[in-house]
Amino acid sequence: MENQVEKVAKANATESAEKPISRNVRRVLPGKKKGTRLRPIFDLLVDQNTSISELARRCGIAKQSMSTRFSVDDCRLSDLEKMADALGYEATIVLTPKKEA
Repeated sequence: MENQVEKVAKANATESAEKPISRNVRRVLPGKKKGTRLRPIFDLLVDQNTSISELARRCGIAKQSMSTRFSVDDCRLSDLEKMADALGYEATIVLTPKKEA
C-alpha cells in the first residue's frame, strides 16, 4: 500500500512531466524590474516551446550568459540579431518620434 507521501510525490512527478518547457523558461521572465526590451524574443521562445539553453546553444553563447541577458533585460544589437536569426526571424529596428507630454 502506498502512503500519502508517495501518492503526492507520484502526482507531482506526473504533473511536472506534463508541463511544457515554456513553464521552466518563465522563471527568467524579462522585464520584471526594468524595461521590456527582450520581451518579443522571450515570447517567441514560449511560442516555439524553446528553452533559453537551446537558444544559447543555437547562438553560440554560454547558457549562463544568455540567462543574464534576459534577467537584466539588456543585450547588444548583434546578440539580438543572433537570437532572432536562431528563432527563424529577422530583427529590424523602427525609430518613432517621442510623444510630447
